[in-house]
Amino acid sequence: MKNRYHPILPFCYFTLKASRTALRFRNLVHKGFILKPETLGQHLRSRRLVLNLTQAQTAKRLNTLREHYERWERDEVAPTASFWPRLIGFLGMYPGDVQTPADWVLKARRLLGLSQFAFGRKIRVIAEKVREWEHGASEPPPRLLAKVQQLVTDTTLVGRAPV
Repeated sequence: MKNRYHPILPFCYFTLKASRTALRFRNLVHKGFILKPETLGQHLRSRRLVLNLTQAQTAKRLNTLREHYERWERDEVAPTASFWPRLIGFLGMYPGDVQTPADWVLKARRLLGLSQFAFGRKIRVIAEKVREWEHGASEPPPRLLAKVQQLVTDTTLVGRAPV
């Protein structure tokens, strides 16, 4: 077999080989892909890049304005409660750690896409208590925490289809 070389570099008898996956990953990292995202914006950007979508296409999928989506991706503003179920469906997971009772309450409310007032009505407490629980000022009683955790598992089991 005859060696292949570039005519300008006749002394080079090697070729560079890389898999398509490696090249795609390098391209994604160059565009801003983060392997272990920490914020909602980092999660959104990484997922969008993996799906090879523009911000406008992603915003259209999420049924929002491109400007709103850009601000979410840059972590300038947080989405309203009603957008969270769509965002979780787009990401395919909840983009946060759930370690404290406050995290459980926030996750349940976001999965359901409810305001603090509406979530309070659902579990039969006033919105002020929900606000206190989310900010860690107080903790829900064990009976209500179990109810919140049950809401999270029931909502997760529904199996949201990716947007």
